[in-house]
Amino acid sequence: MKTFFQRNLMLVLAFFAFILNSCTEANSTTEPTEENLITISIFSDPHFYDNSLGTSGEAFEQYLASDRKMIAESEAITKSVVNMIAHDNSKIVIVTGDLTKDGELKSHQMFASYLKQLKDKGKKVFVLPGNHDVDNPASYSYPGAAPVKVPNVSAEQFKSIYADFGYKNAIAIDPNGSLTYIAEPVDGVWLFCLDACRWRENAGKAHSVTGGIFGEATFNWIKEKLAEGKQKNKLMIGAIHHNVVEHFVGQKMLFSEYVLDNWELVAKTFAENGLSVIFSGHHHAHDARIYRSGSNFLVDLQTSSTVTFPCAIRRVTIDKNRVMQVTSEKITSINYDTKGRSFQEYAQYQFANGLSTIIQSYLKQMGLPDEAIAVLSPIVLEAYKAYSHGNEDQFYTQEIQLKISQAKSAMASNPQLMGLIMLMEGMFQDLEPDDYNFTLDLKTGEIGKKLVEVVK
Repeated sequence: MKTFFQRNLMLVLAFFAFILNSCTEANSTTEPTEENLITISIFSDPHFYDNSLGTSGEAFEQYLASDRKMIAESEAITKSVVNMIAHDNSKIVIVTGDLTKDGELKSHQMFASYLKQLKDKGKKVFVLPGNHDVDNPASYSYPGAAPVKVPNVSAEQFKSIYADFGYKNAIAIDPNGSLTYIAEPVDGVWLFCLDACRWRENAGKAHSVTGGIFGEATFNWIKEKLAEGKQKNKLMIGAIHHNVVEHFVGQKMLFSEYVLDNWELVAKTFAENGLSVIFSGHHHAHDARIYRSGSNFLVDLQTSSTVTFPCAIRRVTIDKNRVMQVTSEKITSINYDTKGRSFQEYAQYQFANGLSTIIQSYLKQMGLPDEAIAVLSPIVLEAYKAYSHGNEDQFYTQEIQLKISQAKSAMASNPQLMGLIMLMEGMFQDLEPDDYNFTLDLKTGEIGKKLVEVVK
């Protein structure tokens, strides 16, 4: 006989994947000098949406009920991000996928026009696709009572639209058909922009495939290029949409589509072949995690989505001694009606508003009694909030610890739910390094102290 957990496993996983689809200010103080090899700004998952496709009416409201991203606000948020980066000291800009809401042609074209503003400021901009961007079957406009299909983009159109933002100046492009390419933004640095998205599998589906995996031929080509770069003593850094390492224990089990398939093999291969830094997104969390394999290491710098709390970007400087300095900055204002709240308050409100109801609804679908739902739902909400924000341990308050203790007592007779509670508890544990600000010696893997104290 199947256990309760086995009967509901798919529902549990769908629940958490759904939630994850659905800011403390720390300004960069890095000054570019001749000692800096490369200075980078990174933002991720802007989910840009051309508002002319519709942001009111029954169809759009129904869409928002199942997706808590700030889609109507995405253009205003992108404008703020572009302004932040246009006036900073970075020379390189990287956007790690999910450039658009659902791959609408008009959204891609308009987003590219904002990237051009950064290019016109002298920045070198590099993009790569996310799972929402290419051959997406869910590209719609929302003119009224029902969504209307609109043109999406193919892989070739993606390369054409973003030709000035990586592809035209690539020193190598994957010959195996993925949208992976390599650029040399400054002498001595190879940037691997990696495509592990499964857009080839989207045909005939209602929505794009969320998970990520490298095809065998693409992975072998990447390994060949890493070997070449290592032989030439290039500093090699990477960018990808999916997480390459687990950012908390059990992430691959609970959120399988957000971590690369065969992630341990990929991380070990990258670390052993000299790729020790990779920028990722996808999971809408601001979290850094270092993976070690003997003396080799790989730090996965996941940057939060600009359209979900905590709405942060990263700044990275690597000096000529190959010491990396990481800082973060949250978006603090946008030109949009935030209902009298500061933008960070508004983003957090949008994050939580409705999410509690969604959590309760899914727990109810799991067949839990009302008393169990009442105990579990605030823990799930706070665990997700902590992980999304990063530096999770600051959210592990005495109040939360008491709620978890009470939940364990209430669920002691149900080992499956006890396991779920323990996984939630693990999401409050912040694994090294600091999620917002730190230094890392790329020669030794030594992590330095926080540069700026971060508060909630």
